Amino acid sequence: MKQLNRMLLFCAVVAATAGAQTGTGVEAEIQRRLEMIEKGQADAVRAELPSLMTTYQNDPGVMYLQAVLTTDGSEAAKMYQNIVDNFPKSEWADDALYRLHQYYYSIGLYKTAEQKMVQLREQYPFSAYAREEGAGESKVKQEDRPSVVKSKSPVAKYGTSFTVQVGAFSTLQNAEELKAKFEREGYASNIFTIVTNGRKLHKVWVGEFQSVDEARTFTAEIRKKFGLSSIVVSR
Repeated sequence: MKQLNRMLLFCAVVAATAGAQTGTGVEAEIQRRLEMIEKGQADAVRAELPSLMTTYQNDPGVMYLQAVLTTDGSEAAKMYQNIVDNFPKSEWADDALYRLHQYYYSIGLYKTAEQKMVQLREQYPFSAYAREEGAGESKVKQEDRPSVVKSKSPVAKYGTSFTVQVGAFSTLQNAEELKAKFEREGYASNIFTIVTNGRKLHKVWVGEFQSVDEARTFTAEIRKKFGLSSIVVSR
């Protein structure tokens, strides 16, 4: 019924104004620009943002795009939370919750990050983000912060229980480029792809660890050496 209403609205708008798009078209526009950001074209997308905000007022997809482009993490978190609170049934609600999980993890609020992941799994169990992410986090206390220590070897090889996710991309090429970057530095890495509701998510995993503590120590090394936020996942 919701989709039917969108189509009826689309027909009405087309009759009055050429070039209008349906909600599905908006999602395609947002996805295309997210792929542009992944390819390093954030400035071009940022220049288009005011026009998008005017054309699609109060659209959660545009809000999500604005949050992605926001360099202030705390401000971006507020935008993501707004999407989760006010547009829980939108296409972008699970994406926003995942971003909140990443943000709180990156600043050391592990308990809050875990709560966001639990919420994601409960509210959006079929989301690609709800699978494999954050397993083992409940074993880690909030006050436990990863310390920067020298790794045992450039390529961490342990019995496979945990790994570290350094990125998640909608386009395979971007995932392959990040994987190649880590491999050039001597780190074992691979790409794990999930398809949910026709949407692909390519996750870049680095290292293999026997315990969550070893994996979390490695996240500190990644942050120091590559300037990337990462999270621990189970395998």
